[in-house]
Amino acid sequence: MSGLALTLCGRVIATVDGQSPPGEPLGGKALALLAYLALEPGVHTRDELTALLWGEFPEQQAKASLRQALTHLRHAVGDSLRADRTSVELAGPVECDVLTFLRTVTDDPRAALGVDVSRFLAGLPARHCPAFDEWVETTRATLLRHSEAALAALVREAMARHAWREALDLTARWLAADPLSDAATRAAIEAHYMAGQRGAALATFADYRKRLGAETGAEPSRTLRELVARVEEDGLRRADRPVATEEWYASAPSFDTSLWGRSREWAVLERAWRKTVRGQGHVVLIEGEAGLGKSRLASDFLRWVTSGGGTVLRACGYEASAGVPFGTIVEALGSGIDAPGLGGTDPQWLAEVAHVLPELRRRFPNLPGVSPSASGDRRRLFEGVAQCLLAAAEESPVAVFVDDLQWCDADSCNLLHFLVRRLEQAPVLWCGTLTLGVLARDAPAARLCRALRAGPHSAVVSLAPLTQDDVWEMIHELGRVSAPTGARRLAARIHEVTAGNPFYVIELLKTLFAQGWLTVDPETGEWVVPPSAEGDGHEVALSPTVHDAISERIECLRDDLHATLITIAVSGRGCRAEVISYVQGISRLHAAALSDALLERHLVVEDGGMYRCAHPVIARVVRDSLSTARRREVHRSVALTLELTATPSAEPMELGEIARHAEAAGERATAYKYALMASRASVTRYAYDEALAWLDLAAEMASTPEESKVVDRVTAELLDTSGGRDASPPFKMPSRPLGQLERADLDLPARA
Repeated sequence: MSGLALTLCGRVIATVDGQSPPGEPLGGKALALLAYLALEPGVHTRDELTALLWGEFPEQQAKASLRQALTHLRHAVGDSLRADRTSVELAGPVECDVLTFLRTVTDDPRAALGVDVSRFLAGLPARHCPAFDEWVETTRATLLRHSEAALAALVREAMARHAWREALDLTARWLAADPLSDAATRAAIEAHYMAGQRGAALATFADYRKRLGAETGAEPSRTLRELVARVEEDGLRRADRPVATEEWYASAPSFDTSLWGRSREWAVLERAWRKTVRGQGHVVLIEGEAGLGKSRLASDFLRWVTSGGGTVLRACGYEASAGVPFGTIVEALGSGIDAPGLGGTDPQWLAEVAHVLPELRRRFPNLPGVSPSASGDRRRLFEGVAQCLLAAAEESPVAVFVDDLQWCDADSCNLLHFLVRRLEQAPVLWCGTLTLGVLARDAPAARLCRALRAGPHSAVVSLAPLTQDDVWEMIHELGRVSAPTGARRLAARIHEVTAGNPFYVIELLKTLFAQGWLTVDPETGEWVVPPSAEGDGHEVALSPTVHDAISERIECLRDDLHATLITIAVSGRGCRAEVISYVQGISRLHAAALSDALLERHLVVEDGGMYRCAHPVIARVVRDSLSTARRREVHRSVALTLELTATPSAEPMELGEIARHAEAAGERATAYKYALMASRASVTRYAYDEALAWLDLAAEMASTPEESKVVDRVTAELLDTSGGRDASPPFKMPSRPLGQLERADLDLPARA
């Protein structure tokens, strides 16, 4: 029996035993008949086939045309075709791309999607047969439904694996097949959002809404509109910015990648959230060394929570000896000040919380006044914060995220502990990241973490370095590597020298671009080896440490960019363009432009108008490169600028920042003055531990016996209603050797 094979998607081709059929090429009607018999197995009457393909012709002419087509087919495919005076059947095995698609679309959708069913019988020259045309349209529609279901399944799988870029490629294909699909649009918006491309997510919705209105006059579904509303309201706005147009940055790729190697950890977070949604408070601590991606894991997870309708409150601890009273909780509540459920809080409780979060009075101008006095007011403040969270959770489950929990001030630690216990039976998930090895055992945050781990509804997610396969998957995706096994050797080498630390991996890849070892093909976007890296095959020394790899890129900056980066790094928490303009003696517009240029170079990030270094390691590299005299002068300039721009009603954080920078600059009188002011302001916020911390600084900066007596008296008064203070040791980032890289390690295509 002959081996018949049919290709029906795209150009229609029939082969027998791998060869074209003997004789004249099959005509359009003969190929149409063969396709119908292959996809509609079984016995068909001659009358049925005549009506299908020649129904527009007179009966005798139609029957003659069928006989002629069958004769032609029998000569071409041999005994695969069985026909007698009344019936026709295609017998024996037939290899057909459509049948392969239907057989594999459920069990192996990725393989099935190799068949472009949208081109089913496209361009087949079979005219004047409306019944056949109707069958083709019906069959194509069925195949497209199967294809879209396969795409949907693969998108869900990619999202579950946190492969955001893969999900984006699949949703683009899904939308190309069905531009008006609500489900495909939703998947595309979620994939863009989870990939951190908020602008692209909103643009996708805008395009869909315009297209849907033009073609149907309808509006997007309510579910889709609610998703977009959550994306719009999300406070985490990571803008898609173009890279710089000079040196290597002009052709540098994006280093945003999918979440690799964190499936187990994601599952823990997802389980905790699902239990939270059912009304049981949970705590999840994400622990690991610096650079392992704790914040990245949490960030992707919180976007997932937001896309599912949850309310997310975000805060961050800072590496400073003291800061804003209840700084962590204030920042978290401030990030959710527009949460719909917050308005359901009793005004008396809102008034209590307004002591530490004055923005509440701007949103709710009719709040009653509350006079701060007795120590009992501190307990009322704690309960007020709890009531705010309970009100927000009535509207939707709440996730409270604290990044760098190890730097939380003592007051925030006390309040967090109270809130976790107070809201055990409320739909609130507490999630924090903790960098291991930077806390003393008796630090407030260390005590808090020990208490949180001991809770009945707590989980600890310990991040490990990426495996070699994880690093390869990351590079393969980032580099859009076309070869199935391309970049294997490069990934192995990078894993060897970075020990699988994601931050180190990305920084080393940036260095390879900066040194000219890699570039991007402008047509395909694939990472390639430029001609300048071809030829000799000698070893090239990389920076001996990640610290030095970052230093090399910083040293290449223009003087004005370098000076701006120094100001941002020394500021610690970050600074606004206004501060940079004062320190550098330039206009605010110029300061903002320089800061944006650093952002394009992946050295700083911008959040709420504040510029800060993109990673603590970058800030430390910049500060470590300064001489003692230079560092002191920058601190002095920042302190003077903050003092000049401070308002009479300055917040404790502003006062404390002046004191901190003045101390580092050796300006004892200024540091003493503002440390006392920060202490008094902290007391009015019931932040007694914070107030004591500033008194510690004032005592150290006191220059006369009279100043020391003032500090002693205020400290004694404060200790009557408060306890002592614990401090955390300074943060230290480990650094690993990078060693040598050979040309042979770059197993990527060479650019001609």
